Amino acid sequence: MGMFDKKTSAKPVKPEASHFTTSIGEECVFEGHISTSSSTRIDGKLKGKVSGENTLIVGERGVILGEVKASEVIVYGRIEGIIDTERLEIKSSGLVTGDIFIDRLVIEEGGIYNGRCGMSEHVEQYASEPGAIESKKSTSETIELEHPQIRAKEL
Repeated sequence: MGMFDKKTSAKPVKPEASHFTTSIGEECVFEGHISTSSSTRIDGKLKGKVSGENTLIVGERGVILGEVKASEVIVYGRIEGIIDTERLEIKSSGLVTGDIFIDRLVIEEGGIYNGRCGMSEHVEQYASEPGAIESKKSTSETIELEHPQIRAKEL
């Protein structure tokens, strides 16, 4: 095969997390919407929406205020808002506040997450199994949820 021969079986390669083609530096403040098909690193401040097909890394000094959609999100810094991703990893220095819609969640010791979590793939799996989710109903047909910490305080 010559140097200029056309390859027919070539598939797009997902860039390594160490290889970024989109980057917002520490001194940069961006407001708006970023859409990218490459891996992205945010070390500055972004207010708005980020959507990408690959990995998004928020550096230790990075801040995102808004909406994030990417195949993988790794947080060393801070995100406040809504995250929709297949995999969310919050590092020991990371802080995430808001609603997340994920398939997999990893939080290192020291990492902080505060918000609501929906695990789409797993919710569908358990909801389809009979008796997987049990609840107690009162006479007014409202659902009562038992929380272990609240129950412990009542004892």
